[in-house]
Amino acid sequence: MHQIQITPEKCLQDGICVQTCPFGLFRDHPDGIPEIVDGAGELCIGCGHCVAICPGEAISLDGQGPEWCDPVDRTWAPSKEQILYHFRSRRSIRVYKEEAVDRPTLESLLDLARWAPSARNGQPVHWIVFQDHEAIHNLARLVVDWMRHKNLLPEIVHAFDNGKDMINRHAPCLVVAHASEQALKPVEDCSIALAHIEAAAPAFGLGGCWAGFFMTAAQQYQPLVDVLDLPQGHRVYGALMLGVPRFSYRRIPPRQELQVQWR
Repeated sequence: MHQIQITPEKCLQDGICVQTCPFGLFRDHPDGIPEIVDGAGELCIGCGHCVAICPGEAISLDGQGPEWCDPVDRTWAPSKEQILYHFRSRRSIRVYKEEAVDRPTLESLLDLARWAPSARNGQPVHWIVFQDHEAIHNLARLVVDWMRHKNLLPEIVHAFDNGKDMINRHAPCLVVAHASEQALKPVEDCSIALAHIEAAAPAFGLGGCWAGFFMTAAQQYQPLVDVLDLPQGHRVYGALMLGVPRFSYRRIPPRQELQVQWR
């Protein structure tokens, strides 16, 4: 349950909170100061839209007002051209330098992902970060064991047996996202959080690649599930290899034509 408060003497009576609250928890009042609807505490998802947008700094949520928030400085926003270049030049990195990824960098990326959107602002994502080479190799071995058991992708199994890891790609870091099965949208929430990390990684000198084989096996293969030792009721919903790219890409290849219907 959340607590929303309006400081009347600060309210500019502009009605912005009425228009922007996702669940309509504010309504107009004849005296000009918005009214908080009955039951708002139970309906509020704690997103902070009202605190973030109020120009009069009149709203607090759970006792935290504007003074708890970092200011938005639009001069820091990248240009349209920079955003287009960043995403068009993105590559899935599968060949890494041997150097480890330092913990402060990983903590910054994981902290950034806290601002990823989630269903009803549930923020259900939990993380496991593997940095030990032997541990990451053992996870890849378990995925290969699963492939043997299922008679899947014998060429990848053969490559692993001959020293080439096509599961975790000898990455120095593996980031695993898990959440409760009871979360509203755990697949989407974990995927969006990981996508934030992958998109931000180049700014930290890193590259990433989704660990698809690992993700599938972690949903199905009990020996791997046992090693991960997740909290009761949690499942793996995404994983990302991370590391310093060994090589730099020089060009942006063309992509398939845009597939869209305008209606």
